[in-house]
Amino acid sequence: PWRSCVSAPARVPWAPTLGVDHDVELLGGYEYSEFDNSGFEAIMQGFITDVFLWNNLAAGTQANSPAPLSYVEESQLASFFSRANYGFKDRYFLTGVIRYDGSSRLAEGNQWSVFPAVSASWRLSEESFMSSRPMGISTLAVRAGWGLQGNQAVRPYATQLLLRANSGARYPFGSTIATGLVASQVANPNLKWETSEQVNIGLDYGFMADRFTGVIDLYQKTTRDLLLDVPVPPPAVVNTRLENIGSIRNRGIELTLNTPLLDRGDRSLNLELVGAVERNEVLSLGGVREFIITGDVNGQGQSGRFSQRILVGEPLGTFWGPTFTRVVNGHQMFSCARVDDPSTTTVENADCVNGETRDPTGSDESVIGDANPNFSLGLSNNGRWGNVDFSWLWRAEMGRDVFNNTALVYRSKTNVNQSRNFLVDALADPDSVGEPAKFSSRWIEDGSFLRLQNMTIGYRFNMPSMMGVAAGRSTRVYLSGDNLLLLTGYSGYDPEVFVDRGLASRGIDYVAYPRARTFTLGANVQF
Repeated sequence: PWRSCVSAPARVPWAPTLGVDHDVELLGGYEYSEFDNSGFEAIMQGFITDVFLWNNLAAGTQANSPAPLSYVEESQLASFFSRANYGFKDRYFLTGVIRYDGSSRLAEGNQWSVFPAVSASWRLSEESFMSSRPMGISTLAVRAGWGLQGNQAVRPYATQLLLRANSGARYPFGSTIATGLVASQVANPNLKWETSEQVNIGLDYGFMADRFTGVIDLYQKTTRDLLLDVPVPPPAVVNTRLENIGSIRNRGIELTLNTPLLDRGDRSLNLELVGAVERNEVLSLGGVREFIITGDVNGQGQSGRFSQRILVGEPLGTFWGPTFTRVVNGHQMFSCARVDDPSTTTVENADCVNGETRDPTGSDESVIGDANPNFSLGLSNNGRWGNVDFSWLWRAEMGRDVFNNTALVYRSKTNVNQSRNFLVDALADPDSVGEPAKFSSRWIEDGSFLRLQNMTIGYRFNMPSMMGVAAGRSTRVYLSGDNLLLLTGYSGYDPEVFVDRGLASRGIDYVAYPRARTFTLGANVQF
């Protein structure tokens, strides 16, 4: 494959002088980017020698099944932008930004859009009424901002009907066999920018001569006209299409605290604590769908089974399915609701007895989990003790759910009947040998964890000169380890690994390789 990007930026700053109390800076610019992506692929096997490398494919004796492949993609992105900064008495600050972006990847009439933003801050600690430093406050500033941001990250030609050659569509024309074309993409002549509106409010603080410092940020980000590849009904020639559909909102708060725990000459220890709470919610699916299914389930008998739904009023990563209750006589039981309709002789969920059934229906399904954490924490320390320096980072996510698809497939005794592998945990499973695996809340586990993400220790020294040759005046050797410790109740290898099983899916673990534990030994030398 070959790819190139040609960019031609131009920026013109201007900073006029308006007086000792005023700071003004203006910036204007233009940027043009052109992307060319092309490639060619051909496969041949059975070479009698490797001397030719890829320069003589005809020397092979066996062609692999895929036909030769070639492609070319081109797109352009042009941007006009400007920014104005204004400061007054080094206390009040105002910034305004405006962009006018155009993308060839979007539909005609929707290629250009304006994205403005404005932010302001106020250093309260510089005001005269804060001169007495009430409550030990040494630094205090408030910030606020609002802005629009565009996303055009779609494939080139995403608005057009695309055709591709298909070896299964060959037709005779006279004595010649011609390879036909089939549709590979449905046209969307209305594709436009995905737009995110974000509002931020922040507080910067410091106490006791900035011995304790940190920030508090609250934000809300609402994304509209989401670019999603969604199912489309017949007579569409392809069953999915890229569309602008729906909106989603993210709200959150982030807090940080920094403080030196020890500061005595060549001995120091600093602490940084970071906490975050985020909630996302689907606001709309365009008014034409109640939900979008995603997160397909792997395993025998799971065809057409999905683990998640994108629902209005719920977050992305919402698990949907029947609720598992217990195992009775080797059979799985699920919650159900028997409904007797007095106006007819029909009974919905006739197999539902005392609120339980062996065969749940669609009406028995509901929300059974959320792949998003309730909150996350990070704790890091770094310090020195003479010539020794050290640091470590702990990270935690609490309240997140994980679908253990690996357990669903390999923790079933039914695999014995098909000569399939299974986990040793299946031997203690109460299910009977003939009981099939069924997706339910049984396989949704608590994925909360505490991880020692990194630990590093180093030693600094000056290397002596040897035979009159100057040596490194400052040398540091270090040993660093990543993913050293994981504390979790999750029964799989790692609750933080997942596989992509569909549109906006998350929190799905299926034979995913766990994060590696790595060690690095190195040295930095200055001459």
